[in-house]
Amino acid sequence: MKVDQCVFVLLWAIAFVVCFTFPYSAAAGEDCTNFNKSCSDCTGHSQCYWCSSTEACIKYPGWTKIVPRNCPSKKWFYGQCRISGYVLIILVPSLVGAFLLFLGCCIYCCCCRQCNKCKNKRMDKEDAKLKRKREEMTALHSQKRSEREIKRDEIRKKYGLRPGSSGYQRIEDNP
Repeated sequence: MKVDQCVFVLLWAIAFVVCFTFPYSAAAGEDCTNFNKSCSDCTGHSQCYWCSSTEACIKYPGWTKIVPRNCPSKKWFYGQCRISGYVLIILVPSLVGAFLLFLGCCIYCCCCRQCNKCKNKRMDKEDAKLKRKREEMTALHSQKRSEREIKRDEIRKKYGLRPGSSGYQRIEDNP
């Protein structure tokens, strides 16, 4: 994934989390006392919460007060009847935070992988360039070596030495 795509996915994920985790405040005309029959009947409406100590359905204050003060015990339920509201206040943000941290790590790893691929391509190009220069230098050295051999052979011919011999022979004194 490219960085632009990663940012786009991250923004959509944040928008999704924001849209589906905010509690909705009560509608102006709705009265939650009409749903006092049971917890499931009360929590079926997004603007109401169930207080288990008073067994009453009460209008949820929304974002003005996240923790409702009308319920004397900490056993109140919003949106469902299994997990207490106090637990949800801790659990939901923790899970969202962990998810965002995981998502951020994934995006970071994808971006680093892209950077490493670019770096590897750059290194491969540089290695190919160095290899090409080394081959050129080897070819140049072998060409100069052959030119020196030709000159040495010409000098050996000029002085009557055998071509290809080292030119060093022991001189023996014959009296």
